[in-house]
Amino acid sequence: MQWLPGLFCACPSSRAPSRRGAGFTLLELLIVLVVAAIAATVAGLSGQAYLDRARYSQTVRDLASQLQRARTLSVQDGRPVTVSYEPGSRQLLVDGAPALQVPEPLSVQWQAVERGARARQNAPEAAGQPIFVFNADGGARGGRIAVLRGALGTAFHVNWLFGTLEQTAAAAQS
Repeated sequence: MQWLPGLFCACPSSRAPSRRGAGFTLLELLIVLVVAAIAATVAGLSGQAYLDRARYSQTVRDLASQLQRARTLSVQDGRPVTVSYEPGSRQLLVDGAPALQVPEPLSVQWQAVERGARARQNAPEAAGQPIFVFNADGGARGGRIAVLRGALGTAFHVNWLFGTLEQTAAAAQS
């Protein structure tokens, strides 16, 4: 046999199909499985973070909606409406009725409304710790409630003169 540039030897052993090209080695399969496991872990962690952000955003929207509903109910019915928070059950209560369940991974900080003698006469005693009292004339008094995801979150308080809800950024208090 002659050797020509660019041609291989035509010996009988080179004509048999190579077993090397027939499949994957165990090492190649292990590498693929490790890469797939890493990708699944990263996707799972980012998916969990997305669900936590979505749960927080939905809770903030629901809280704002329930506070606005309490204010509207007060003006429509012509009576004070109390919004309280029950820390044991993690529920926001509007006139003693459950209105919003705060999901477990989120934390809640609140400052109860100061209840003077006049406030006790005008507003019925509510279950939980009263946070806000909306008056029939459109005014309100209240403390503060914040929903936190980690160290940051959103706080709600009312403008006592106009009875409007104000939403601000909040940080965890020690």
